[in-house]
Amino acid sequence: MIELDLKDIVKSGNYTPMIDSIKDLQKKPISYNYNRENSTYEVTTSLIATLVHKRGTGKIFITTTEASLPVISYIGAGFTSLNKVIALSLPSYYAKRMYELCCRWKDKGFYRTTIKEFRKMMMIEDKFLKHSDLEKHVLKISEKMLTDQADLSYMYTFRKENGSRAFNWLELNIIATSGEKIDKGVWYSSLYNILYSVYFDSRAMLICDHIATMQDLKRAAERFKRLYKDINTGTIKPHGIVAYVNRVLTDEYEIPAALLVSSEEKRKKKKAEARMAAIKANREEAARKKAEEKRVNEQMDDVFEELKRKIKDPKNWDGDEYRPEGV
Repeated sequence: MIELDLKDIVKSGNYTPMIDSIKDLQKKPISYNYNRENSTYEVTTSLIATLVHKRGTGKIFITTTEASLPVISYIGAGFTSLNKVIALSLPSYYAKRMYELCCRWKDKGFYRTTIKEFRKMMMIEDKFLKHSDLEKHVLKISEKMLTDQADLSYMYTFRKENGSRAFNWLELNIIATSGEKIDKGVWYSSLYNILYSVYFDSRAMLICDHIATMQDLKRAAERFKRLYKDINTGTIKPHGIVAYVNRVLTDEYEIPAALLVSSEEKRKKKKAEARMAAIKANREEAARKKAEEKRVNEQMDDVFEELKRKIKDPKNWDGDEYRPEGV
C-alpha cells in the first residue's frame, strides 16, 4: 500500500480532478506476455487494485496488483518511466497501448515482435484482419496522436521473414518528440537497419541485443556505417558480404557463432541431423537383424551337425531303417 498526500501533488487545492484521474487509471486494463517452460502466457490486469481517500485530509491510499509489477518495473531495462498524464489524456486505447510500448522500450529505442503477438497485445486477434486495416486503424492513427500529444512516438516497418508471403513481423523505432535525445536508441536502430540489410532475418536483432549487453552500441554503429559505405560502393562484393560481416562480428565483437547462423540454416541443419539419425537407426536395425539371422543360422547348423552325427552312429540303425533315440 502506498500513502500519498495530495497537497504534495496538486498545488491548486482542488483534489477532485486528480482523484478522478486515478479512478480512470484504475479502470484501464494492461496486458503483457511472459514465457515459461516453452509456453507463452498472456496476463491482463489493472495497475491499481484499490483507491482509498480519507476525506478531509487530502490523503489517499493506493494498492497495486501483484500481476502489474512486471509492467511497473521492467527488469530488463530498469524502471519504465511512463507519463501518466499523457497516457490518460490520449483519446484512443490503441494510442495508449502504443505509448506504453514506447515508454517500455525507450531505453532500447527499438522494439520488434511478430504480427500475431502484436495483435494479442492490442487485443485485436479478430479485428482489422487486412494488413491495410491494421495499419490504418491502429498504427498510423496512434503514431499521429503520439507525435502530436506525447513525448514519445515511433516509426514502424513491416517485414516478411522465413519465406512468408505476407508481412509477419513488426518493428518500431522509438522517437523522442520533446527534444529529448535517446542516443542508445539511435545507435541500436542504426546498427539494426544495417545488419538487417545484410541478413534479412532475426539475426540482426539478436546481434544488436548481444552488443547492447556489452555496452558497445555506439562503436559498433559507427563501425558498421563505414562498412556499409564499402558495401554500397562495391568495395565488398555482394557474394562475400555475409561472410565478411560475420568475420568482423566474430573478430571485433566476439559474437558467438550460434548467433550468426540463420533460422533457415538452423532448420536445414536440424533436418539433416534428423535424416542422419534416421539413417543411423536404420543401419543399427539392419545390423541387429543380420546378427539375429546369423545367430539363428548358427543354431540351425549346430542342429544339423548333431543330426548328421546321430545318423552316422550304427546304434541308431535297425536293419535298413533309422531309429531315432528315445523311440
